Amino acid sequence: MKKFASVILSLAMILSLTACDKSVNSSDTPSDGSSSAVGDESSGGESNPTALSNPVKKTADGDIDMEAALAYETDYEALKKSLSEREVDLSQPVSLNARNNPETMKVWKFLKEGYGKQMISAQQQMDHRATFEDKVYYDAVDDIPAMKGYDFIFVTGINPNRGDIDAALKWATESNGLVTFTWHWNVPRDIDDPNSGVAFYGPEYSESDEKTRNFDPLKASTPGTKEYEVAVHDMDLVASFLQELEAAGVTVLWRPFHEASGSWFWWGIQPGDRDAIKAGTYETYQRLWYMMYDRFENYHKLSNLIWIWNGQTKMCEVDPNTYDIAGTDVYPSKDDHSPQTKKYEELKNMTYEGKMLALTECGNIPDPQQCIDEGVMWLYFMPWYGDFIYEPSSPGSSIPKCDLFGTPQPNSERLSVEMLKEYFGNPAVISWKDLPEFCGERNIPEPIRVWDATRQPHS
Repeated sequence: MKKFASVILSLAMILSLTACDKSVNSSDTPSDGSSSAVGDESSGGESNPTALSNPVKKTADGDIDMEAALAYETDYEALKKSLSEREVDLSQPVSLNARNNPETMKVWKFLKEGYGKQMISAQQQMDHRATFEDKVYYDAVDDIPAMKGYDFIFVTGINPNRGDIDAALKWATESNGLVTFTWHWNVPRDIDDPNSGVAFYGPEYSESDEKTRNFDPLKASTPGTKEYEVAVHDMDLVASFLQELEAAGVTVLWRPFHEASGSWFWWGIQPGDRDAIKAGTYETYQRLWYMMYDRFENYHKLSNLIWIWNGQTKMCEVDPNTYDIAGTDVYPSKDDHSPQTKKYEELKNMTYEGKMLALTECGNIPDPQQCIDEGVMWLYFMPWYGDFIYEPSSPGSSIPKCDLFGTPQPNSERLSVEMLKEYFGNPAVISWKDLPEFCGERNIPEPIRVWDATRQPHS
């Protein structure tokens, strides 16, 4: 559960990332044969010769063509029936489109071959210009995590930007790094008030005033509602960004609707859902998940996604033919570097047998030797950003404490140089330098290269 980490996320938004150093090749037939379109079943738009999926149709000013977008609707019952009739093949991605994308299959093969033997190191990002977290790692071990975590949080709202998309493209194509995306999905706080602002927190979240107060998650998957139009628009917008990554050969480990077991996000289980859960009729989360899966897989035919289910409760269980990896987010006490065996077993027990399991967010890096000893080999582990890695310049600050050479100091409450050397020196941990060749060159990221020219390295 990452409620307190989200406070830091909101703070980062306020600080505006301030830092202390400055072609359509696919068929029109849905791959599951499960959804219907009122109009044309193609996504439409101009042909992109490098795209494997159906380009998202946009207006002249670059926004989503809502007439075309709304013409496609998900038939939930047909989709679920089709999925349930399909054999679960753990040797292949659930996306039939991904199976025909050589770049995605290259990453898939790497994940499957290493799972259970090694763990991929990852790091959530926020400040893409300075990447202070990377500097903490590189200063200690002359290496950085193999995968970076990005977020579509900033693509909607008052001042949308595409910083995470551009950073992910640069990391994958220039440095050969792995990419995972989540989505803190900002929706209107009040669907009936266009001036209400946006929020990703649900109405029951007590630690922030920036939360929804009149946005019905169930209506977001119900055609004919205002919430549905928002959901269709935003899903297709994100699909268009994922297509940019696809065209560049970038595979995305895609983790939408995360941490749904709690009520802090609007898509999570809310107190008002208790009666439906008790009656066995709760389906809000599942309808959102299936709507997105259907639009991305069967309508847009995205071929670069490896799907991660991070619902964290049986009440949010979805069909195993819609996810490849199951993830859980764990934020233990600052000195707890255990494998999180209990959480591993809980996740394993709520997941289709044989699915890969990942520590999709964590407050601390787990001790790899303990993971080996206890047989808890996560596919990857990804600590949160900021003071989960570096020492802040002041309590609550997103700006790190740096030495005279601009090197951020490790947060001694959570890690140390010696600890990083031990953990990254363990053969079970896959770092950036351990990665095989994927879609890009293998250049040291520019922020590291510039800083490394002047830093005073450890002896």
